[in-house]
Amino acid sequence: MVAGSFCVGQRLLFQEQPHRVFRDIGDGLILIEELTTGRIKEHRVEDLLRSWKTGELTIGDRTWKSAADEAHRKAIDNAHEDAFKQSYSALQQQQARAKLAFVQRLASAPRSDAMMTPLIDEIWADKKLWKDSWAFAAAPHFTSVARWIRRYYAANCDIRSLVPRNEEKGASNGRLDAIVQQIIDDLITTRYLTEERPTIKSIHKDIKGMVALRNSTRLDSERLKAPSYKALKRKVSEIEPYACCRARYGQRVAAIKFRVAGAGVQTARPLARAAMDHSRMDIFVVDEVSRLPLGRPWLTIIIDEHTRYILGYYLSFEDPSNVSMTLALRHALAPKDPSPDVKSTWDAWGVMETLVVDNGMEFHSCALEAGAGRFGITVQFCPRRKPWFKGKVERFFGTLNTGLLVDMHGKTFSNLVLKGDYDPAKHAVMTLATLRRVLHIWVVDVYHQDDHSALGTTPHEAWLAGLPQVDRYLPPSSVAMDAAFSKSVKRTLTHKGIEFDTLLYNSTELGKLRELHGSEIEVEIRTYDDDIGSLVVVFPDGKTLLKVAAIDSEYAAGLTRWQHRVCKRFQRRTEEDDGRLISLLEARKRIRSLIEQDMQLTSRKTRKQQQRFLQKTTDATSPNTEPPPALASSLGNSEMPASETAVSATPTHSSPVDEPITDASQAPVAVSAPVASTPVTPLIDVPAPAPEACATDADADDVDDVPTFRSRKVTYGKNHER
Repeated sequence: MVAGSFCVGQRLLFQEQPHRVFRDIGDGLILIEELTTGRIKEHRVEDLLRSWKTGELTIGDRTWKSAADEAHRKAIDNAHEDAFKQSYSALQQQQARAKLAFVQRLASAPRSDAMMTPLIDEIWADKKLWKDSWAFAAAPHFTSVARWIRRYYAANCDIRSLVPRNEEKGASNGRLDAIVQQIIDDLITTRYLTEERPTIKSIHKDIKGMVALRNSTRLDSERLKAPSYKALKRKVSEIEPYACCRARYGQRVAAIKFRVAGAGVQTARPLARAAMDHSRMDIFVVDEVSRLPLGRPWLTIIIDEHTRYILGYYLSFEDPSNVSMTLALRHALAPKDPSPDVKSTWDAWGVMETLVVDNGMEFHSCALEAGAGRFGITVQFCPRRKPWFKGKVERFFGTLNTGLLVDMHGKTFSNLVLKGDYDPAKHAVMTLATLRRVLHIWVVDVYHQDDHSALGTTPHEAWLAGLPQVDRYLPPSSVAMDAAFSKSVKRTLTHKGIEFDTLLYNSTELGKLRELHGSEIEVEIRTYDDDIGSLVVVFPDGKTLLKVAAIDSEYAAGLTRWQHRVCKRFQRRTEEDDGRLISLLEARKRIRSLIEQDMQLTSRKTRKQQQRFLQKTTDATSPNTEPPPALASSLGNSEMPASETAVSATPTHSSPVDEPITDASQAPVAVSAPVASTPVTPLIDVPAPAPEACATDADADDVDDVPTFRSRKVTYGKNHER
């Protein structure tokens, strides 16, 4: 038996309880820890010796064990074994069991080379022990076995103490000098963790240069050793990934890369929440006559988030603006015209409850605010530069690129590596009109009919299944929808009519209005950016609206305000250069003629601007040959009086004047079936209240003198996440 002493760590069996010498405090006093309870008591060595004589104390706790101790020890060993199996790999378990075989057989052997080495060789040669496999390449040295025994019993016979500790090998504090470590830390902080993002290789060169500079003033025996490239790379890898990304790429990139995605906003029915966004399509289109590439058109999409059903879109060369926004909204709210190109129906119409948009300038204009407020739409703005808050519409653009444009001639690529030698401008063959038809077919017959992974069904089936839960609302008329998204300003009405943006608007009804209220009166007018051929005059009673055509209708009809500005600039330049006056109509014709002559000589970017002037915005959303009526556009900074009732008349170019109608009985009605898309005659338009206000027939029969409202603008909170 091995002898024992009262040194620190010595196990004792004192009064039938296992103890351990915890600390020697000197002067014949030692602290003894009771292992079962963890209590520490102070004892004199002479008292312990007296207890040893009487048999109350036994040095070592492995000889005398009661049945209860054996059961307790077995339970502990089983628990250790279960934890051992769950925490370590098969190889680690195999190595630990091999060590345990030596520990159990050599625990009581004397710790000397002469005694242990023959026994180790005998155990090593025992084939029965290693019939499965052997975890070591050679027999262990006796000092290793002695270390295993000491570690095993110091851990209270826990097999996990025999698991290899490879991670603890090597110098824990590093082999580099403290000065070199400081240089490394400083350069990592001041140079590597910066937005300039230098490479690890460049940092390594700087470190070697700084170490060489320090060594120039040191003795050879005191020279510092520069770290290797692998050591520096390992040091950099220890930096917290989020902190490293934030320092090198910025807070926004780090937030995007390490964000936690959730389920997003949940909706219970169609039209409860829609999202709207612009994107430039990844395809080049060509001119219909010259076949020259014009560039990539813009697509504005409105999608229902509950069903992923496309409510409406607008495709043209018009950059994101009030025009593209309002035309897409008009297309989304109105019933769709039947098309011979598609086989399926496109039953998307009605007022949505919430519209989610980003922070583009066009979405902060009064056009959206007033139009949405009139129809009871809540406008919700996403946080800046966080497109995942409207991820469904962003995902649709990805589906469009991989589904519709994947194999089209003229398709662009996301980067130069994927593009290779392919030139989309040279391979472009599709015109804008053809692209509109193709997009319409793909949306209605492909995207709506294809199974959606998030829905478990098609968007078309999800839309039809959810419609019984919804009362869909339409504006009182299509003309009311025109007036909703418009600009409101004050102008003076005289015998010449109303002058706005160098154009005159007049009619016999305005003459009668002057007879009632004075020869010169101030009135409120509403104008459209997508069609300057007409405007709406609000009568002084605040109830009647009259649509008045421009006197020079041949020039202004169907012309956008941007095209009008181009014509005015051309007119002024002609006057300055040639010293002669030309009319706006002549300027418009001359510009078209010059563009047609210049199309083959200008760059692609210039041709796209020219095409923007030549194209008609009225056919931007229709796949048919017959363009739909002109759509409404932006609104200015004013509100109508609280007692307004809308009246409008549809002008024609041959007879720009119509009698105002003053019947104010038309109010929005809840419907659940498609409404035929027919031309709308002059109607009285009552601003549509929120859908909740039209739930009963009694409400629908009331005369509603509600003015143009401001919409409810909602923004996400700073802590809101999807």
